[in-house]
Amino acid sequence: MKTLIQRLFLVAAAASMLAGAAAQAAVQLSSTRVIMTSEQQHVSIFAKNLSGAPYVVQAWIDGPAEEMDTPFFITPPLSRFDSGVERRLSIARVGEGLPGDRESYYWINVLEIPQKKDQAENVLSLAMHTRIKLFYRPVAIQKLPRGAELLKWSLAREGNACQLVAQNSSAFLVNFARIEFPGEAKEFGRGAIAVPLGASRIPLSKCPAAASSQVLPHVVNDYGVIEAWPAAAVGPEAPAR
Repeated sequence: MKTLIQRLFLVAAAASMLAGAAAQAAVQLSSTRVIMTSEQQHVSIFAKNLSGAPYVVQAWIDGPAEEMDTPFFITPPLSRFDSGVERRLSIARVGEGLPGDRESYYWINVLEIPQKKDQAENVLSLAMHTRIKLFYRPVAIQKLPRGAELLKWSLAREGNACQLVAQNSSAFLVNFARIEFPGEAKEFGRGAIAVPLGASRIPLSKCPAAASSQVLPHVVNDYGVIEAWPAAAVGPEAPAR
């Protein structure tokens, strides 16, 4: 029998391994994002098992709030990947009603399930979960302007909490790698999205002391490359919702 301390150590080890799951995933995807235009009914991405062991791979698509009802379907939803095997994951648009005047996004999920083995007590076997964004881009917006000049910044206060507000007047999503802002951690804003033709609010750890501040956004482009956009002033406080 393992002691309580040994069991707690194993739980801590599992948490540490999960924190680095993306780097340790056995099944790697060929891209960090997928863009589908309104002219396309199908797009593809490739998955490859880079490990020396077989895995069962489950794939599905969900929405920004993890809703399962989406206009997209991915095949095969479940398959076996032996060592070194690469397969195409095909994404089909099966529903209508998507916005025609702006971009929208969903999540492609890939869950790799290791083969079950006869193992000693308390040996961990982790199922790694990879998520990348699927962007849907209407053809009607492709030649419309986009960029830093169409993004305006302000502050919003709700009680003792403050939020950084990104007002995006373009028809394109803006995906942040991080946002440099006084008093915030290095990874602040990582994964945040400025929705098109609307305002997005990003919670701050504390309200800024200065009456005026600047932001330096780092944005992920269509190719998965991080670009530093010009520093921008943060305008007057936005009205509370």
